[in-house]
Amino acid sequence: MSRNNRETDLRKQRTEGFRKYFRNTSWLFVDRMVRLGTVLITSIFITRYLGPELFGQLNYASAFVGIFFALTSMGLDDILIRDLVRRPDRRDQLLGTAAVIKFGGAVVLFITVMALAFLKQLDTVKILMILLIASAEFLKPFVVVEQFFYSQVKGRTAAKVNIVQTLISSGFRLGLIVVHASLVWFAWAYIVEMTVAVVGYLIAYKGMGLSWRNWRFSKHTALYLLKQSWPLVIFGLALYVQAKIDQVMIGDILRKTVGESVADAEVGQYSAALKMIEALGFVPGIVVASLAPAITRARAQDRKLYEDRLVNQYRLMFILFLVVSVPLYFMAEPIMVLLFGEEFRMAGYLLSLFAIRLFFTNMGVAKSSFITNESLFKYSLVTAVVGATLNITMNYLLIPTYQSIGAIWAMIGSFFVSIFLVDLFFKDARPNFWWMMKGIGTFWKIRNVS
Repeated sequence: MSRNNRETDLRKQRTEGFRKYFRNTSWLFVDRMVRLGTVLITSIFITRYLGPELFGQLNYASAFVGIFFALTSMGLDDILIRDLVRRPDRRDQLLGTAAVIKFGGAVVLFITVMALAFLKQLDTVKILMILLIASAEFLKPFVVVEQFFYSQVKGRTAAKVNIVQTLISSGFRLGLIVVHASLVWFAWAYIVEMTVAVVGYLIAYKGMGLSWRNWRFSKHTALYLLKQSWPLVIFGLALYVQAKIDQVMIGDILRKTVGESVADAEVGQYSAALKMIEALGFVPGIVVASLAPAITRARAQDRKLYEDRLVNQYRLMFILFLVVSVPLYFMAEPIMVLLFGEEFRMAGYLLSLFAIRLFFTNMGVAKSSFITNESLFKYSLVTAVVGATLNITMNYLLIPTYQSIGAIWAMIGSFFVSIFLVDLFFKDARPNFWWMMKGIGTFWKIRNVS
């Protein structure tokens, strides 16, 4: 074969490879947008139907279980994708072992949340909802199939399953509103959602001529996976605590001072605002993912270019914060009243404060590029634990006096320390602190450094 022919073949392979990954990423983006839109619309109807108090009870139960979600994931997802790519011949052993580990994690989660629920002497309805939501976690081990599809660059297949799952589970929840179902049925929806996902993934897996019945457990592989994943379990627990603990602590602390119904309503107002702000969090993630290859290449080629691209990314994140948060701060209250009704006016005020949180969310997402390229995973574990610990401490201090507003300031304070200040105490991370400051302080200088 001539040199020209070889070069032509290589160009064709690169083009086909680009198209393959582009299609994969496009489907994942479509999946994210469909799920975001569907879940947001469904949440609006559910929130209006339940009202602040019942909506607060439901979100208290889901957050109570959600704190421990890392026990079911066991930090295995990214590791599993990596090893499925490296050792496709060990597919059944890897999937089977990961499924067993996740099932063990679900058992620990279930026992933990039920024991805590009884120790807290929660009312019967909350305990029943916690039981149902925690029971859904026993189905998650089968969802390891999703990681198999990602390892095969078949995001299209995973996206289709996720979209169908979202549509069916959202339809189920809307159906509950139509028939005027009681609160507990909305906890059953978590089991329905997970069941649909499992059935969808197993059907798609079978469509490739494969069967979960061929999965095998290996003690040696289990020890290998657990050794790899234990830091990620702690990291995940810390992140989930920082994300979910506010709703639980608002309910627990205010229940002792203002009563059960008022505490539940406060959680409902807070949760409505939180869901709206979380819906805006996907944009920075997409931007950072699209810039990641250019930053990684620069890290390998030219240190100055690498620094410029990181600073430029921080500038972009700050601009996104200004574009979204400034209008949201002033329009949050009328938006929440329009979407959820007059009884959620307080949630509008909370949403205006949550707009400030977007600054820390954007910068934290952008900072992940630095952590990944510098392989500072132990450092990220420290920041997550520090952030979670500080968040809990500040909640105890602020919620009794300032209620939901105190929880928001506690979250903002913990983010300020874990995303910014902790950098100053670690030599390897200290340069990133100054790059973030430079990006924020010179955001108008954003430029193309590609």
